[in-house]
Amino acid sequence: MKFQRGSLFKPEHNHYKFAGTLLIVACIQYLIAVNISESMFPGNYSIALNSLSDLGGTIPLVDPSALIFNISNIILGILIVAAVYLILKSGGCRLFSSCLLIFGISIGLLGIFTEYTPAIHVTLEALAFIFGSLALLFSYRLGINIQMTVISIVLGLIALITFISPLIFGMGDNNPFGLYFGMGGSERLIIYPIILYLTALGGYLSSRGKDWVKLRFTEGYW
Repeated sequence: MKFQRGSLFKPEHNHYKFAGTLLIVACIQYLIAVNISESMFPGNYSIALNSLSDLGGTIPLVDPSALIFNISNIILGILIVAAVYLILKSGGCRLFSSCLLIFGISIGLLGIFTEYTPAIHVTLEALAFIFGSLALLFSYRLGINIQMTVISIVLGLIALITFISPLIFGMGDNNPFGLYFGMGGSERLIIYPIILYLTALGGYLSSRGKDWVKLRFTEGYW
């Protein structure tokens, strides 16, 4: 049985720079869109009490706030999927890429299946949170340096622990995340570490030249 030991660089298909650029654009446009949507949300919006999904699913979908947020989700998903394709084409780790692919597809579909379709929305949200966190934890398999590895593990654990905290502590006031940060704040402790790290990873990949990539990827990594 053949299996891939981390990333195996293919010098004839070096697309890491472009993949990194796509990740940067995807994440920055999302963060800007969230900020604009929160500012334009009709009525009172609380980042502690309201979830991010409320921006696209508790008001008419034609409302500017909902349109901006949902379209941003779709763009985020499409660009992440495109980045995954380029990473795989360059010989990138399949485990990391698979997790990031599921995250990207789920995020993109969340822009279509909003809170008006609760069952589908919750399922996609769970997939995005789980595999987004796992993508961070497995990103070391891209052969990144120790500093980026530490950052990815810390942010990945923050996101994953926050997501599974209801299974550990229960719901309501028994859950310290919900008690101190609220539902909206807890959700942001999941999605923001993922988005911020992917922005950093995009910058990391896009700033590296062919010689660096060859040095880090030729032998492969567990």
